[in-house]
Amino acid sequence: MLSTNLHLVRLIDELTCSNDPDLRARGENYRFEERVDPRRQTRYDGIALTTADYEEWLEAHVAHLKTSVWVDEPETFAAINGMAALSPAASAELGEDQVLVRIEKLDDALGRTKVSSLVELDELVEVFAGRRQNERIAVNEAKGALETVCGALNTHPYVLGPRFAAFAQDLNEEIAQPDWPDRLRDRLGLAHIGVDEPVALMSYSVRHVTRRRVDHPLVVPTVLDAQPCEAFHPSPRDEDYGRTLNLAGDPNCVALASEVLHPRFDYEPRHILKVGTVTRPFDRRRLAELRIQHLFCLRYLSNREDFGKL
Repeated sequence: MLSTNLHLVRLIDELTCSNDPDLRARGENYRFEERVDPRRQTRYDGIALTTADYEEWLEAHVAHLKTSVWVDEPETFAAINGMAALSPAASAELGEDQVLVRIEKLDDALGRTKVSSLVELDELVEVFAGRRQNERIAVNEAKGALETVCGALNTHPYVLGPRFAAFAQDLNEEIAQPDWPDRLRDRLGLAHIGVDEPVALMSYSVRHVTRRRVDHPLVVPTVLDAQPCEAFHPSPRDEDYGRTLNLAGDPNCVALASEVLHPRFDYEPRHILKVGTVTRPFDRRRLAELRIQHLFCLRYLSNREDFGKL
């Protein structure tokens, strides 16, 4: 990613040489990024930096997100982000019936509704979907309770901006397993989700997001679309999609899930596929090792030995 902001250039140089693996990862992500349109980069280069201080940059980056990405019409899906849009071939291959999935944390939603526990929520989901009968719960009652949960998810004050999503067909094996929360947390690189956290698996069609009137409703994630994160890794421009960092490891390069960003929309009860709890811990000390493995896989799959060269 080329920048004309000299303070930012110096900072990224310093971060990529840092002894702190998280800071080094965040610097590498900016160095490795290949999909930021020059027009978007020029806009970003205008962030108010007076030094190469990391904390100052982080504050300026969040300010940029608040004005350009965490808004009703994010630049993420505008013409200015055309280099990150899915290729015509990839878009045609998807089809509007393709199913997208994502994980939502439920701790806040459970705390803000009358649904008392994850067990109760699971019962409501199963009754509403017609997979289970319960004499005490009518379908309409289940729907009403789930609407309150969706309302809490839709209005969570800390869930802002575009949504990361993956494709169900990549993850069908994991989705079908009893320990799907652990498996999907790992496959999707969700290092911020810890042990005992309740989660929901949301499911909806590509059609549901492509009907939004934006220039590019499905794009590949870039470093300018979220806060700096060591569990994120840019993908080469030769790849049609983003590629999630597998927290369980993927030495054979066979389990890199495809990832996209799409505009936010209001969840409805029909979008909740299942709920569960993450039970296995993830050792964040492995992230540096996993990033090396992931970079190897990206180079191998894209036939780009030069990708990610510092």
